[in-house]
Amino acid sequence: MAKKVLRLVLILVPLMVLGIAGNWVYRVSKSFAGENAGIVDVWNGLANPRGQFPDVDKMTLLLIGQDYNHDNKGNQYSKNTRADTIMLMSVDLKSKKISAVSIPRDSKVTAEDGKSGKINGVYARGGVDLLERTLEAMFDITIDHHVIIKPDAVPKIVDSLGGIEVETIDEMNYDDNWADLHIHLPEGKQRINGKEAVGFVRFREVNRYRLDERGRMIPLRGVKGSKEEGDLRRVARQQQFIRALMNEANKASNLWQADRIINTGFEQIETSLTKMQVLALATIFKGTSGETMGGATLPGTDDMSGDAYYYVLDEERSKATVDWLIKGDEFAAKSLVRIAIKNSTDVKGAAKTAADILTQDGYRAWSDGNDPISQPLTEVIYYRAANEAQAKAIQALLGIAVVRKGTVTPDYTGPEITITLGTDVAQSIADRKESLSIRTP
Repeated sequence: MAKKVLRLVLILVPLMVLGIAGNWVYRVSKSFAGENAGIVDVWNGLANPRGQFPDVDKMTLLLIGQDYNHDNKGNQYSKNTRADTIMLMSVDLKSKKISAVSIPRDSKVTAEDGKSGKINGVYARGGVDLLERTLEAMFDITIDHHVIIKPDAVPKIVDSLGGIEVETIDEMNYDDNWADLHIHLPEGKQRINGKEAVGFVRFREVNRYRLDERGRMIPLRGVKGSKEEGDLRRVARQQQFIRALMNEANKASNLWQADRIINTGFEQIETSLTKMQVLALATIFKGTSGETMGGATLPGTDDMSGDAYYYVLDEERSKATVDWLIKGDEFAAKSLVRIAIKNSTDVKGAAKTAADILTQDGYRAWSDGNDPISQPLTEVIYYRAANEAQAKAIQALLGIAVVRKGTVTPDYTGPEITITLGTDVAQSIADRKESLSIRTP
């Protein structure tokens, strides 16, 4: 009897799984009616997602987040809107890796139509075509596809997933009744809903004034600033937002609701990708953690031109950033990484020699003095996921045992990687001084 039951289970369980999967594929296929894709097409797309991208291992996407315009009564409209988010993404279909470069929306550029101004104005003026041509000329790249996210996409997509997990480095408080934007998020890890996600990705500064009954700006006293202020923190949160979406979408509870989530997503984007290609990408990257997505923001400085604020790009470092994260040039990555080295031992010259070794290998490294607290183990600490590969390469180059991700968000003008030399390798590093062919100042 037991054997008969076992045989029955062995027969029924696969049939049940196929039945559930078939029902899921059927429901998903209903989302593709406009492309004449039936259940067989969807099944084949799921079974062979790479077939949607013949002879393509890697592609570059342009991600654009639209913002609303407002009329003089505070009503929202989206015609000729500026780009609130601009991001280049490298999508490696073979290695299943994604890397992103955020372009601050106030970046000063000369567009392909010959006009100079903020890059978000390029999109408002000439649409995705002009923005693509401008970025391709600036960075010598080819953009394969674009994805435009509509203004209401963030709350609707986040709510379709049941919320997302994010982390802030400080409180964020901002109110704008005219734009119906109210942001109140505490510091730390938290789960946020769609409306709160809008605040998470849009926050730029705290309220420093109020409007009186005549619409005049009245300064507020005793306002507490936030470490989350500014465009650089804003674009960092936007990248964190995408990683959080990837993590949430890969949860089992959401995979079984894929048809509903897919429908919500398609309603909120405009893209040059076909629906089948979008489904193929979702299949290829299913199970991939958002934490593996490397990202950076184009480096630059704040500048005022008259009454207008601009973000002036560091052209050399910006090009190197794109070469690294979009083109995959690891030499460019080395030239960008800033490494501060402290000596936590009594071995003289160890930090300077370590900096020389790394500089000779193409990094930007310097001795950052002595750490008064002696420690036995040397540590390589990186602060952004995008720098993990460089941290591990440095670990191997110097023979260091410990490499880990730092828990404190660094200053954008500071080092991307820090090294504290311990007694385990300090002497062996110092002994390599004579073999070096260069010396740093």
